[in-house]
Amino acid sequence: MGELSSSSNSIETLSQTLDDLTLLQVDQLDEQLNLMSQIESNLMSGFINLAKSRYINGERTVSTAQIPGEESDVQPSTRVVRDANNKLEISKNEDGSDALKWFGVLVPMCLRQSQTHFRRVLEIAVDIVNVREEAAKSLKEFYHLAEVKKSAV
Repeated sequence: MGELSSSSNSIETLSQTLDDLTLLQVDQLDEQLNLMSQIESNLMSGFINLAKSRYINGERTVSTAQIPGEESDVQPSTRVVRDANNKLEISKNEDGSDALKWFGVLVPMCLRQSQTHFRRVLEIAVDIVNVREEAAKSLKEFYHLAEVKKSAV
């Protein structure tokens, strides 16, 4: 009889863990949706500010003509790297060039705001990738425990 009680206790523990993983999946999905909404908002604001800047200064002053060509040696000011825990993170490069300088010395505020919004998009995108990787791990664990429970019953 003790073996039956231990078995049912084990199944109860498995069931509780599966319930917890299900709730974790729902939380991770909710977080992904919130982050996607933030990306949409920041992208829209970034493009609107970019358009304002082109309108204020003229389309020739803020165009692809100011962007360095492929032959230029441009160092990025921001990189996305993996940390020790294999999560993505943003790394600042002090030797990197500030893209706003490509558009002159007196850059309109709208262009600066646009850059800020697009930088925020990069940060949010990194967060989304990290959340999705965590969700994939918890889903894999869920399926494994579901198989263990199925074989135990």
